[in-house]
Amino acid sequence: MKPAPESAVETASKKEWPRWKNDCSGFAHAVADDLGLELSGTANAMVDTMGVKANGWVDLGSDPKLAISYANRGFFVVAGLKAAGHGHVAVIIPTDPGSPYPVGYWGRFGGVGKEKTGINWSWNHRDLPKVVYYAKPVPESH
Repeated sequence: MKPAPESAVETASKKEWPRWKNDCSGFAHAVADDLGLELSGTANAMVDTMGVKANGWVDLGSDPKLAISYANRGFFVVAGLKAAGHGHVAVIIPTDPGSPYPVGYWGRFGGVGKEKTGINWSWNHRDLPKVVYYAKPVPESH
């Protein structure tokens, strides 16, 4: 059986991660840019922007299974959590539907993020249930 082709989101994530592994919002911005989408500002500002319905984002709430479903259908899915000072965002890639957590890439302010890792490594277990997910269709040209 031939493996599924890599998604545009995963291709862009692989490309941008080495440059942005120390900056979660810079990473998410770069991946969005590669996909022909607009996303800017700090992680906190991104969560605010994605939460505005008029911006074309689908609010998936805090449902990791829904985030996996959208990522598996080729959407650009971003996980985020606002925080005092610095919030945090991660880009979700296609994930085994049986997985309890979406898999993604992220940069880490003041450290090094992760690539192709369950987001349970991105947030502590106290904050993980508060993470919100947003999805946006990737333009057909990607």
